[in-house]
Amino acid sequence: MVLPVFVCDTEEGRKYVLPVYGAGLWGPIWGYVSVSDDMNTIFGANFDHEGETPGLGAEISTTGFEEQFKGKEIFDNSGELVSILVAKTGQVAPEEHKVDGISGGTITSKGLEAMLKDDFTGYEAFLNKNKN
Repeated sequence: MVLPVFVCDTEEGRKYVLPVYGAGLWGPIWGYVSVSDDMNTIFGANFDHEGETPGLGAEISTTGFEEQFKGKEIFDNSGELVSILVAKTGQVAPEEHKVDGISGGTITSKGLEAMLKDDFTGYEAFLNKNKN
């Protein structure tokens, strides 16, 4: 399978932008996740949706939600792809792989989590091949 990757040279170094696409509660969700040149650390994330509920699932497209992804890691210390866990309050997960879910937006949060896991799996060979 061939997936698009956008390459950006920034003041902070080279970044790789990965388009992601999945399903929320009421329709498609999508976005872009950029990773640093270590092919593991998230530099930034931007998400959007077609019809999620305002104030609930639609919160995936807010700066506050998206900012949580900065600095999170896709792989664990052994090199295994673990992706990002979109966690409920009190849910235990390694901080380097966890962002806070959206209160009242559980199905959209879990849809976004599944989207990232599925799409990062599709990019896994590329990420591993290009690690520094």
